Amino acid sequence: MANIGYYGSHNAALAVEKDGKVVCVVEIERYIGYKNAGVAQYKVPKHKGYNDLKGLIRDAVDLIKREHNIDKFENCIAINTDLVIDNQLLHTPHAIKADNYYDYHHHQAHAAGTFYQSPYKEAIVFSFDGGGDDGKFNIYHCLRGKEPALLERLANPTMGQHWIEYDLGFPYMLFGHYLNDIKFEALSEGNLVYSGKIMGLVSYGNVREEWLNDFIDFYKSDPNGTNYQAKIDILGEKIGVTFDINNRLEGQLAWDIATTSQRAFEECFLEIALPYFELFPDLPICITGGCGLNILLNTRLVAEFNKEVFVGPNPNDCGIAVGLLAAFTKPEEPIDVTYAGLPVLDKDMLHYYFNNQSWWKDDLDMGLVIDELAEGKIIGVIRENSEHGPRALGNRSIICNPSFPEMKDILNEKVKHREWYRPFAPVVRLEDVNKYFEWDREARWMSYAPVVREEWREKLAAITHVDNTARVQTITREQNKWLYDLITKFEEKTGIGVILNTSFNVNGMPILTTLKDALYVFENSQMDGLITEKYYIRKNMNL
Repeated sequence: MANIGYYGSHNAALAVEKDGKVVCVVEIERYIGYKNAGVAQYKVPKHKGYNDLKGLIRDAVDLIKREHNIDKFENCIAINTDLVIDNQLLHTPHAIKADNYYDYHHHQAHAAGTFYQSPYKEAIVFSFDGGGDDGKFNIYHCLRGKEPALLERLANPTMGQHWIEYDLGFPYMLFGHYLNDIKFEALSEGNLVYSGKIMGLVSYGNVREEWLNDFIDFYKSDPNGTNYQAKIDILGEKIGVTFDINNRLEGQLAWDIATTSQRAFEECFLEIALPYFELFPDLPICITGGCGLNILLNTRLVAEFNKEVFVGPNPNDCGIAVGLLAAFTKPEEPIDVTYAGLPVLDKDMLHYYFNNQSWWKDDLDMGLVIDELAEGKIIGVIRENSEHGPRALGNRSIICNPSFPEMKDILNEKVKHREWYRPFAPVVRLEDVNKYFEWDREARWMSYAPVVREEWREKLAAITHVDNTARVQTITREQNKWLYDLITKFEEKTGIGVILNTSFNVNGMPILTTLKDALYVFENSQMDGLITEKYYIRKNMNL
């Protein structure tokens, strides 16, 4: 028996459960190479019409069926799948053949997906983002084996609503439109990429305490896609700053705006969440929705409050398809979809692609890889199934030695082609995390940014951000044997049990899924090597 979850708007995905296990998640952006792609409503590729989209869905479903020996689906659980073309409302779920069709709601799916990936039997879940069909900020009480139960604001009777009527995600993102360090995008594009870029800038600024209440008022004014300029102009008048896309803000002023906004975002969250911490003092909490990617808030929650905090690998909308399955099947054991993504789609084509005489292709020799990492070589990895979620965790990664101070600038400018200030993540064995970082728990999916221990900052220069933090990833041998063993051998060679790990993509593109794309990035950047399942490809420096 097999079931399929289908989420159609931006960051669209298909998730498949077979015999009680989620066996595959197809993120459409990676299937077609179009970042944050949807197949309905938002971020639909403009060059594709409805027939193409139906065909796209069918092709992806056929791939899943072949890979996992599935004849048919008993149930299809789908949301955000309606598409308007030529003023006609078209329903796309029926591109997937199933015996039955069901739907849930946006935050309900977020909550179920995160809770059922957690180790908990019971938890309070905070789901907040740019909004869905059931609100913008929802709080749930979750029990394993049941659907998430939406809570009223029991701790504060004056706010007896089923959801919060303002959106923390949109105003946080919006400041990226006006800060010159961040690549300018149309707001419809920036809406999905600005937030992550702002977080890197926060560490360069200071909170302007005299601004803070005005920023909080701005968040609570509920700016949206039609009124945002008027709302941010009001904020600008209060703090003496002009927000103008034709004269974007620079330097310390811009950085202080990012930092003050981050603090306002956190304070707005805490105003809502703290009553629930008090009402349910013994329950862990889960954070989900697109705002769950705010690692600065996540880290503060762990550091400041005596709470167990869980943030899954896929809190943004790419995880809704898994959430739909979880809400429907209510599994008894935690779901693990860390490496449930697409396989290398053209894994049998390497010999066909390999006609470049300036490359060497050798059988994969991990001793040689370790030697070259130690020397400062930059190496891409494309192997096995991809990660599900916005973080590359070793199977679609670019890796290198974090002890070279110049590595951050080389990666940003000559490999990733992205903004100068953006930090890179370390990956470390779980048992060693406290040796290098002020952190004593798992951080499997880069959801937190602890402080790098002072004695290691110089040796880990490329992953130590300007505020001495790092978005750490922990790994065990059971989770990823290949990556764990790589770190072990690297430590034996260098004395450092940490490797720099960033996603295998370039600015503006999703994490790649094909050897063809990997070879293109390899050839057209300052990468030195490329690891596949069986081979290590290097550039011939003698030519």
